[in-house]
Amino acid sequence: MKTKNLLAKDFITIGLYTILIFIVQTIVNMIMTPFTAVAMPYISGTSLFVTSLVYMLMAIRVGKGGTLFFMAIVQGLIYTLMGAPLMLPFFAIAGLLGELTLIKGNGSQYRNVSRQGLAFGLYGAIYGTGGVMNIYVFGKESLDKMQFSPETIDRMVSYAYSPIWLSIGIAFSFMMAMIGCHLSKKLLNKHFIKSGYIQYH
Repeated sequence: MKTKNLLAKDFITIGLYTILIFIVQTIVNMIMTPFTAVAMPYISGTSLFVTSLVYMLMAIRVGKGGTLFFMAIVQGLIYTLMGAPLMLPFFAIAGLLGELTLIKGNGSQYRNVSRQGLAFGLYGAIYGTGGVMNIYVFGKESLDKMQFSPETIDRMVSYAYSPIWLSIGIAFSFMMAMIGCHLSKKLLNKHFIKSGYIQYH
């Protein structure tokens, strides 16, 4: 008998996929780090776009409420262990916001590409401001350990306190997360639906 509640195997699946998402995000961030001075508002959106396929695989594979929220908590815990405890409540809020968009429905919404795309997009919009919040709370000193040049740090702080660039970053993250989820549908159909690994509505 199927249950709508997350089971132990579901938590394991979410945990493994979340670690994969974190690894991919780290690689994307490392690639884009040299361009931070000009690309800061777009780094999170690019990362979300690249990881959207992994998220869709996880979300549709599990197909239950709480998947996005638990993924966010795991990511927040990873960042906490890395010395950024502020990210835990931040990720929790992002995951909760995404989950709220999935509440309405009979359960099939958790395997619906459009609904999951919207949820991941809203999650991404909050996720995309994480670096900015660190600057707000800890100041530019939080960037010193990243070994950026003084000019790059000044540019990053300038972006963080610019309402226009902040809005651009949030909008870009939201759109790229949604676009990535919808483009993932073709890959899901070609490689995972036919094999029976996942099914969606």
